[in-house]
Amino acid sequence: MEKAPAFLGEEFGRVEVAELRGTITVRDPEPVIAHMASYRAWADQHDVPFDVTTDRARSLVADDIARNGAYESTCLGGIFLCRR
Repeated sequence: MEKAPAFLGEEFGRVEVAELRGTITVRDPEPVIAHMASYRAWADQHDVPFDVTTDRARSLVADDIARNGAYESTCLGGIFLCRR
């Protein structure tokens, strides 16, 4: 998101960014762990102890849910509107 306007600006005369900010709220750690599972290939390429990492994340998220009733994570996506 941060570098894309400059990168796209090399090809397009006008680049606009429509930011899509949000908050993801879960009451069970498993959706967080399922998302983390999508990074397994990257973790294996960089010798990250994947199972230990996800076990620890599951524990931290579960503790946060127990304490607060839910776990929240902010997110940022966006749409790029480009014109020549």
